[in-house]
Amino acid sequence: MTPASKSRWRIAAWPLGIVAAALIGVVVCETQGWPFLKGPVQQQLSKRLQRPVEFGDTFKLKLFGSIRVDTSSLRIGPPDGLAADSLLSGDLVNAKSAHLELPYATLRQLARKDNTEAPRIASLRFGEVDASLKRLADGHSNWAFAPTQAAATQRQFDLPTVDELVVEHGHVAFDDAVLKTSFAAKVSTSEGDRASVQNGQAAGLVVEGRGNHEKLPFQFRVTSAGVLPLVARDTATAVPITIRLSGGSEAKFTFDGTGTDVLSFQAIDGTATLSGPSLAKVGDALGITLPTTERFTLKGRLSKSGQRWAFKNADLDVGDSHLGGNFSYDRAPQVPMLTGELNGSHLVLADLLPAFGAPKPGTEKAKAHVVAQGGRVLPDRELDIPSLRWMNANVKVRLTRAELGTLFRQPLAPLDGDLTLDGGVLRLSNLLARAAGGEVKGNLGLDGTQANPLWTANVRWAGIELDQWLRPRNKTSQQPKPSGENPGYVTGRLGGHAQLQAHGRSTAKMIASTDGTVQAWVRDGTISHLIVEAAGIDIAQGLGLLIVGDDPLPMNCAVVKANAKAGLLTPEAAMVDTRDSTLLITGSVNLADERLALVMTSKPKDMSPATLRSPVRLEGTFDHPQVYLEKKPIGLKVLASAALAMVHPLAALIPLFDPGDKDGAGGCQRTLQHLRDADGPAGVRDAKAPKANDKSLPPDPAARHAAASAPMRK
Repeated sequence: MTPASKSRWRIAAWPLGIVAAALIGVVVCETQGWPFLKGPVQQQLSKRLQRPVEFGDTFKLKLFGSIRVDTSSLRIGPPDGLAADSLLSGDLVNAKSAHLELPYATLRQLARKDNTEAPRIASLRFGEVDASLKRLADGHSNWAFAPTQAAATQRQFDLPTVDELVVEHGHVAFDDAVLKTSFAAKVSTSEGDRASVQNGQAAGLVVEGRGNHEKLPFQFRVTSAGVLPLVARDTATAVPITIRLSGGSEAKFTFDGTGTDVLSFQAIDGTATLSGPSLAKVGDALGITLPTTERFTLKGRLSKSGQRWAFKNADLDVGDSHLGGNFSYDRAPQVPMLTGELNGSHLVLADLLPAFGAPKPGTEKAKAHVVAQGGRVLPDRELDIPSLRWMNANVKVRLTRAELGTLFRQPLAPLDGDLTLDGGVLRLSNLLARAAGGEVKGNLGLDGTQANPLWTANVRWAGIELDQWLRPRNKTSQQPKPSGENPGYVTGRLGGHAQLQAHGRSTAKMIASTDGTVQAWVRDGTISHLIVEAAGIDIAQGLGLLIVGDDPLPMNCAVVKANAKAGLLTPEAAMVDTRDSTLLITGSVNLADERLALVMTSKPKDMSPATLRSPVRLEGTFDHPQVYLEKKPIGLKVLASAALAMVHPLAALIPLFDPGDKDGAGGCQRTLQHLRDADGPAGVRDAKAPKANDKSLPPDPAARHAAASAPMRK
């Protein structure tokens, strides 16, 4: 080697030596844990987290790959700038034997002034820890490491994202004014050694405590076999886990299965049972939109993978209803999504009334409800319309049977529909139900995006055999069925169409603003002769029927068409026409004031020697309806009869004599002209074909064809 080469080598060796020495120094410092960086790291973390951070006497720092800190103690104080008496004062964390790991991406995130995301912590491990988490009603919290967003809602929960959290012994105090929830919990883990078992200590993880949600107390206990990290999102190892949560007699939840974490429930699977006073209360706690119901019990298989929850083989008892299904709830989308199928063998529609603010009929709650509302029947409790925006949904409804109430002999069997919730708009579409040989079809909707929510209904029904459908039986009938059973008071095939819309945040306001039309008709029907004579107060014929027995009268037509405007329901045409009499109904029903003002008038077609023809009035309120006769016509007939009786006893019958009106049947055909679709809903036909001389149809063939083929109006 020449002198020049040696000189060049010496010059190059110095930088290489410096780099090598630096690398050796870094390796030594990394091995020793950079003890001299304790102070600078405390200062930087305090600056970045905007709160005091202090390490214990033992301190080791690792910088390769990520920032890892091991220390004998760790203190994370309250946010900077708080007064001593602030509700957020006090340390966030006090821990012993602490391990903290932060990715460099988290430091870059915290360094950005415009950062609003919760930081990610790769690992937190504590031998002992006391943590106090607090959030005020305005959204400010002691755990937020970024500026509080202006619109803090109940659905925000901006704790740092922790990939792994392990606590051997600890205490956690949680107080959140936004969620209206607070609790205190003890956390401990053990390997299940003999000493622990002999002392009665459960092997593995135990988390237990008490708290309050919306002023309702609850207690909980979570256990696992073996040592289970509170959060371990990257592990695939699942261990047995049990969860017990109760709120006194109000609500209970149990879970028995396997899981990989407790706090975030990234992966669990097992059997679950949930019971409580109402599905809505449980839904509010979980951030899910569910209806208000009677007390319920729900059983099934609960699982979770990532952000998707699944509940399979659901078995739901609510009130007198027994339902089931399979459901999936995905929290990954910006608006969570609920999908699945609701099925079941038995739904009692009265169990749905609490969802509209009304208690179940016939209960003490129902009586107290009317009294509390000053005698008003329609519930005025404001419905939780804003919760419709909490999630979207697509649920198939496939019910075997739906009970309508004690008035009906047969249920709706089956009852199908498609329930969707999209952006605050709730729809029940493709509604199809069958009952007593007929069908019900239509759509229901609620648009919660409007300032004054819009309710809509477009429902058609046809071919429902009233004798099979209605429960009341005519015990005075002369014509019992071959089975010996008495027939109904009214028979025939019922059809109709309701097209309504309304606005309001409560059931009462919604019904009080109803607009639209309702029309119904009965084809090939009969009506109790005794009812017709009673409506006309025909004393002679009524007594005769009571003696020899009732017989059904064929109805030439039985139709009603009523218009609703701002909650005032007025019959445009309402009549029942038989060979004996024509019954007409006029007046109105005020849905806003809950008052009745209806008048039923009977126009006889046959002669009667003794009748007190007088309109029958139905008045009063929904809670206390009153039926009475108009006194003036009866009084005039009685006075005239009494005066003529003084001349001759038989003369007293003259004012009571009614010759009848044989031409009264013409009103039936005129009334049918008001019903454009008198042959029933489009696409639905009665079981029996219409007769050629069927007087329940419009007489004009063109009108009949238009009626039969009329599409459902949107």
